Amino acid sequence: MSEWQPFSTAPKNGEEILACKAGSEEVVELISWNPILQAWLDRNAEPYHGATHWLPIPPTPKH
Repeated sequence: MSEWQPFSTAPKNGEEILACKAGSEEVVELISWNPILQAWLDRNAEPYHGATHWLPIPPTPKH
């Protein structure tokens, strides 16, 4: 699995990523970049601000 990366390097290609805000109670959130709104959105289409790090979503386990 990848190491947490600085949020400034997060991909803005529309794929979902795991994001976190250092020191926040909301430890991890699934978010994606919306090119129309030019904003990071969570799965409820709410703006997500203050992320400090990100990770790609790991592949689904094989059965």
